[in-house]
Amino acid sequence: MTHFNRRQTLGLLGAAAGAGLAAPAIAMNKKIVVGALRFTSHAGSFVAVERNYFAEAGLDVELRFFEAAQPMAVAIASGDVDYAVTAVSGGLISLA
Repeated sequence: MTHFNRRQTLGLLGAAAGAGLAAPAIAMNKKIVVGALRFTSHAGSFVAVERNYFAEAGLDVELRFFEAAQPMAVAIASGDVDYAVTAVSGGLISLA
């Protein structure tokens, strides 16, 4: 019987989690609609779409743009978008 110390156990758990994250086949052919604002702070999402980073991971991402955070919260609740990229605002918190 093999005994692992705490460091080895955490290493094995981390490797197992990393292997799960590195498997884009799970996401193949899954379309995801992401709500976004046209802010430079959200530029990472725009770059990822334009450079096909999402596609390389097996995701078909469509960006849907909004004018404010509150309508995005409503769109998520209604199922019009799957995720949203926004900052925490007073209006968003009051909707929560």
